[in-house]
Amino acid sequence: MSLPVQLISNFDYKQLFLPGLSKEVLFNNTELQLYRIENYLRNIVIPVLPYKTTFSFMLFVTKGHITQQLGVSHFRLEAGSVLLIKQGRITATLEISEDAEGFFLACENTLLEGVPLKVPPAFFNLTSPYIVLKGNFYAWLPKLFKLLEDELKCVEDGNIETACMCFQGILIALEHLDSLHSKAALASRKSQIAYQFKELVQVHHQAHKEVQFYADELSISENYLCKCIKETTGKAPKQWVNETTVLHSQVLLQNAGKDISTIAFELNFQSVSHFTRLFKKITGVPPSLYRKRFS
Repeated sequence: MSLPVQLISNFDYKQLFLPGLSKEVLFNNTELQLYRIENYLRNIVIPVLPYKTTFSFMLFVTKGHITQQLGVSHFRLEAGSVLLIKQGRITATLEISEDAEGFFLACENTLLEGVPLKVPPAFFNLTSPYIVLKGNFYAWLPKLFKLLEDELKCVEDGNIETACMCFQGILIALEHLDSLHSKAALASRKSQIAYQFKELVQVHHQAHKEVQFYADELSISENYLCKCIKETTGKAPKQWVNETTVLHSQVLLQNAGKDISTIAFELNFQSVSHFTRLFKKITGVPPSLYRKRFS
């Protein structure tokens, strides 16, 4: 029986990737947390292995740059850009410039689903997880984050209701920016299909490797799906499925107690050799060598 990939908690994240934290920061279990990139994330030990989190988080860069992997895509965040990482998505920090500044905002699902926030949990399912601020939003958003930062410093007895109001203002601003983008992007039928396809791959890649499955789920022909995905993303649907599956396997390979044949079986490969060939084709090294590099 296939076992789910282990998710790391907020505490685990800080313990694994942010060395030298004070006990106050390390053991902070507030549902909403905000940290300065320049004070904490610059010290992340690179390279970071791919991981999944139990919480959703947001990176907002105001200076310098950060390169973050999300799924099979790499995003270079420069000043005025935001990246949303939904709980359960495979991600990794690939690079942080020495002059990087900005905010790391983490929120638990209980907050997104709770009454105080009154923002749909689907917020982290925006058309694009990557948002570039324009016009007034570029001036406003840092002020909203600073206001949220000040409110969280004043929290007493775990009451974050006022901080949630600031957080809601940030979400509304980003949601509005996304809607402006999506009106143009989703006006294209092909772009809409590409978005839906990538969401399906995240959910079903482990059990379904065949492109026809995704075409059936979208009620279109396999040929039309291939055309849409290739034109909008530059990759064939099969490549999306394969890369997502291999990325999943990279997380599984971090478990030294799980042998490669078991991982191949869990990911529904016909044989270990098939899995090994695909892994090497995409990453450049066989899974055994990949595991040794990080052991």
